[in-house]
Amino acid sequence: MTQVGRDYEEHHHRYVRGWEYLRGVGVDNHEMDLVENAFVDTPGINGAGQVAHAVSMLKRVNGRSRALVLLGETGVGRRTAALRVLRDAGVPRERIRWLVLDWERPRTEQVPYTKGHGFILDLTGYRSLPEDFYTGLADYQKEAEAAEAFLIILATPGTWAPEAFATLPSVCLAHPPAKGIAEAHLRHLAAGRLNWLTSVPLDALLAEATQASDAARLARLVAQAAEDDRDAVKQEFTDWKQHLHDWFERFSNPEDLRERALLVAAALLEGVPADVVLEAADQLFVEVGGVLPPGRALAGRDLDMRLDAIKASSVGGGESISLDAERHGLAGAVLQYVWQQRPQLRRGLLEWASRISAPNGIAVRHLRRIATSLARLSLLPGGATVLSVASTWIDTGRSAHRELAVEVLETMALHPHTGAGVRKQLYDWAHQKNTSEALATAVAEICSGRLGQTYPRIALTRLRLLASREDGRAREAVAKAVRTLASAPEQRTLVLSEIVDWSESADDTVRKAGASTFLALTDVTGDNLLPLPVARETADDSIDALAGQLLVRGWRAALLEPTAAKAAHDQLAACLDSPRLSDEQVLPLAVAVLRGHLGQEGAAEVLVGSADSSSVGRTRRRRLLDELISEQAPSPTASATVPEPSSDGASTTA
Repeated sequence: MTQVGRDYEEHHHRYVRGWEYLRGVGVDNHEMDLVENAFVDTPGINGAGQVAHAVSMLKRVNGRSRALVLLGETGVGRRTAALRVLRDAGVPRERIRWLVLDWERPRTEQVPYTKGHGFILDLTGYRSLPEDFYTGLADYQKEAEAAEAFLIILATPGTWAPEAFATLPSVCLAHPPAKGIAEAHLRHLAAGRLNWLTSVPLDALLAEATQASDAARLARLVAQAAEDDRDAVKQEFTDWKQHLHDWFERFSNPEDLRERALLVAAALLEGVPADVVLEAADQLFVEVGGVLPPGRALAGRDLDMRLDAIKASSVGGGESISLDAERHGLAGAVLQYVWQQRPQLRRGLLEWASRISAPNGIAVRHLRRIATSLARLSLLPGGATVLSVASTWIDTGRSAHRELAVEVLETMALHPHTGAGVRKQLYDWAHQKNTSEALATAVAEICSGRLGQTYPRIALTRLRLLASREDGRAREAVAKAVRTLASAPEQRTLVLSEIVDWSESADDTVRKAGASTFLALTDVTGDNLLPLPVARETADDSIDALAGQLLVRGWRAALLEPTAAKAAHDQLAACLDSPRLSDEQVLPLAVAVLRGHLGQEGAAEVLVGSADSSSVGRTRRRRLLDELISEQAPSPTASATVPEPSSDGASTTA
């Protein structure tokens, strides 16, 4: 908005509703304890620590910058440094927020500046940043200064290239000493075990190039060790590689194949009931060419002997099998080891995991656990196989595999390492013309689940692309997805606003998609009834008022869209007839929508109704008509202001 006043000086204002800002999440208290008590700084300019230098740049003598960039490659501890900078700058730990990047491109307008808060914006995943992001930082700094808020941006040196577009101060972080980090963390977590780091076999684990996160992990493993078993700490820190190498070497005979299958099944189904694990293991054994002995469940060794062979334990009163109970992290390490050492087994492993988790499979109740395990495999060399196989299962209509495939893709889309790439793949599938209906439907389903809860704007962008398809593929899935997203009260206004923006777009395709999606969202004839707020056209900033304004805008846009106008009138009529909606919800909405559109084709049918109109609808239509007529009639005061001459010749008003 541009405001011009007095001497025609221009004042530029940007109005962004609260629900349009990026969402922030708090930081775990345990992590903040480590930041405050075990942080290791590295020397910066003039011998001062890098964090101290960063804090001084936020609190310059000539005024606070309020925003700062921490540069460094992955693994140098930028997150921890950012938290420490904010704490040393005086931000209370409960007011520090990690921003969730629910956007398609960086926009400073969406970065919040809540009074007295500190925000961390991690842009590591971007190869470059748009020019308007850099230029927008100047306005952001002014807003942050007024609100006494702080912003720390994390980026790699290759990404951050503001040139002359931004003047934010930056600090390039050096690699902190790994041993120093491990010692500081252990001093805080378990000071009595500090000597473990300098004794065999742990003394050779930390090298100069070891990442800060790995050094902190080693300290955590030492502190959590149940007893003085330093060999177990080393094995877990190195992902049990030596242990697994020795085990597979020992169990390398043909008669050991069944125990190998049990080890893999126990790893995939960590903590799952024993009968499920054993049946899944036998299925894998058969699939790789094994032949079950006569007698099946009565054949072979007892459970305790088999568990001892694979180094697993009975948990939950002997009902479940766990590799991690006594050797923490072993389950994930087994899958990683097999994936890397047996590359020819990868597709077969995925097929087996899908079959046991299919609707009638033995492990159908443990779908999410299996999906999480497979998503971890996607991080390894050759991990692209997971994405490829999952999409193929959906694309080729293999219904038995579909549920696991969708769960795997959703898990990967939310993972901190694979998330950005998979979300981009979902975008491409939604946009590509040759995407099958099955795959398009799966994309819509993923967008309506955990992805849509975490990144609603990102999910809605993909749903918009699907809704814009001329072939109409996944149209019903899109309608179901937007209703699901809008059913969460905390994001209903955001969902409405995005869809209304589509319906008001200058792009014909987007506008048609927006109108049809809006009508799908507000359809009162189905089971998924959207709780309609009372429609208001005021400037009230309450959530209900905003949603009411958006509903009016959306319906008016649908009425103006030729391809949706009839459906919009029919749906408005259905609202008037619906006993599930209150008069307070329906009548103000209908008045606001029809005001100024009474001459439009279809409006008369809404007001008159049909033979099928309910008694509730007929009563509402009379009230609606009275309201609209009263608005059109001239006011008594206006009709009485006719000048008449007085007896003395002066003009009076009758």
